[in-house]
Amino acid sequence: MSGTVGEFFGGSGRRIRDVIWGDVPTDRSVRALLETQAMQRLASMNQLGLTFAAFPRARHTRLDHAIGTYHLASLTLKRIVDTGAYLEDRDVQGALAAALLLNVGRYPYSGAIEGIALPGAPSFKELSRRWIEHTEVAKVLRSDWDLEPHNVFRLVSRGDTPPRGLTPTEHLLRDILFGPLDVGALDCLVRDGRGARVPFGLVEPLPLIEHLRIVGQENRAVLTLDEEGAGPLQALIFSRYLVHSNVYGHHALRIPTVMFLRAVQDAVQEGTVTFDKLSEQDDAGAFVLLEDSSKPESSTAVLMKRLAEREPYHLALQFDERHPGYDPLIRLRDDASWRRRVEEAWSRYLTRYRKGVAGPFDILIDLPERQVFPVDLRVIRRSPLPGERNPVGWQSLSGMSTDDSARFHAPLHRITIATANEDLTNAVRRHAEELFTIAREVG
Repeated sequence: MSGTVGEFFGGSGRRIRDVIWGDVPTDRSVRALLETQAMQRLASMNQLGLTFAAFPRARHTRLDHAIGTYHLASLTLKRIVDTGAYLEDRDVQGALAAALLLNVGRYPYSGAIEGIALPGAPSFKELSRRWIEHTEVAKVLRSDWDLEPHNVFRLVSRGDTPPRGLTPTEHLLRDILFGPLDVGALDCLVRDGRGARVPFGLVEPLPLIEHLRIVGQENRAVLTLDEEGAGPLQALIFSRYLVHSNVYGHHALRIPTVMFLRAVQDAVQEGTVTFDKLSEQDDAGAFVLLEDSSKPESSTAVLMKRLAEREPYHLALQFDERHPGYDPLIRLRDDASWRRRVEEAWSRYLTRYRKGVAGPFDILIDLPERQVFPVDLRVIRRSPLPGERNPVGWQSLSGMSTDDSARFHAPLHRITIATANEDLTNAVRRHAEELFTIAREVG
C-alpha cells in the first residue's frame, strides 16, 4: 500500500465534518469529485424523499449519504488490509470512488420515480453509467484518481445481471459496497434512523467492521465475521427490520411518495415530461419541471399543488401479504398502467353506485418494491455444530429456517391505499372487499 492510498485511511489532514461519523478524512481527488455537477446534484436531493408529513427533521441529503458510504468503505478497506488481505492501490482507489458514486444515478425522489413500471424509463443502472462515463465525473476520475470510468462503473453496477468477467477483487469490492456487508445500507440505517428520530434499533457499524475477516473459497476472497461479530450481525438484522418497518414503510412517508409517483406517471404518459429530463434534475428542479409542464386541473397539477402545500392524501388501508387483498394488488407492481386502471375502476365504482364520490386520481395504491432481506455475511465459529463447516450462515446462527425468515419479514411488504379526502377513506374501508374483487377482474 502506498502512502498516497494511506491518506484515505486517515493520513490526510483534510476533513469533512459529518453529523453521523464526525471528521471524515479526504484529499484533493475526493474534493474534486465532490465538486462535480453530478455530486452537487445529490446535495440538493433529500435522502428520504418526501418526508414533510412523517419526519420533518430528516433533511439529510444524498451527498451526506455518499460521504458516509465513502467513510465506511474506507474503514472496511483498512480493516481487511490490516488483517493481511492484499489490495493494490488502484483497487482501493476504485472502491472509494465507487463508494462516493454509488447512488449518483438516482432520480430525484427516486423512491417514487423508480417505482413507476413503464417501458422506456432509463434504469438506475443506465443512469449511473451515463453520469460516471459521460459527464465531468469521467474527466475527474481519469485526471485526479488515475482510474478508468468504466472500471468504476463495474463496481457500482447493480441489476439482475452483473458485469461480465468480474475479477475476484472486483467481487470482493462489490461485496463491501452493496453485497453481504453493504456499507451503503449501513450508512442508510444509521443516518435515516437518526434523521427520522427513531428512538430504537440503531445498528453500530463499527463493531461489525472490526470483526471482519477474509477467507478463501472457490478462488474468491469472501467477507466473513469472527465469532465476536455474531452480536453486531444480529443487531444489524433487527435494526434493519425496525428501520424498514418504522421509517421506510411509514404511511406518512408512503402516501406523499405515491402521490408524486402518480403525478410523474400521468405527466410521462401524457407526453409533457420525459424520464430523461427528470433524471437530470434535483428535487426542486423536478418539482418545477412537473408544475410548469402540467395543464391546470390535470392530475399532475392537482397532486403537485397538494404536495407543495403539504396536504397529503389520507390513509385508507395498509396491510401486508397475510391480508386477503394483497394478492390481487401486488401483481400490479410491474405494470404502472394496469395499476392506474385499477385505481380508476375503484373510483368509478364508488361514484357510480353512490358509495362515495371519487375522481380518477382520488384513490392511489402504493405497492412495496420487490425486495428481499438476505443475510449473506457468514460467521467463523470456534466450535461449529456437528455436520457444519465454517463459515456458518445466518440459519445456523439464528435457528431460523428460510420459511421462518420469510414470515419474519412479511410485515415489511406493506401495501398502502390512500384517498383524497376523509369521506372517501371511509368509503374505501367499508367497501374494501368489493374493491379487491374489482382488482381481480380488471385486465
